[in-house]
Amino acid sequence: MDANATTTAKQNIRQLLKQKAEINAAKPDRKKVQRVQRKVKLLKRETRALAKVKKLAAAKTAAEAAAKEAADKAAAASAAAAAKAAEAAAG
Repeated sequence: MDANATTTAKQNIRQLLKQKAEINAAKPDRKKVQRVQRKVKLLKRETRALAKVKKLAAAKTAAEAAAKEAADKAAAASAAAAAKAAEAAAG
């Protein structure tokens, strides 16, 4: 969802920049150019926000995976210790 929204926003930015170039090539109209620049600015702000959310989600996923891995290691270590203790008690 986020990747799709980011891609769409970036495509819109490219389209607006082409539109700005066309305006400047034909007959520079300051008001139209400023309007386009404002839209580009807002879209860039939106893409930065989307990228931040995506980055935080990736970090959260990585942290969860690391925590699960640590828990698995701890469980394996405790099982090994229990087996060793049982062996020592029997022997």
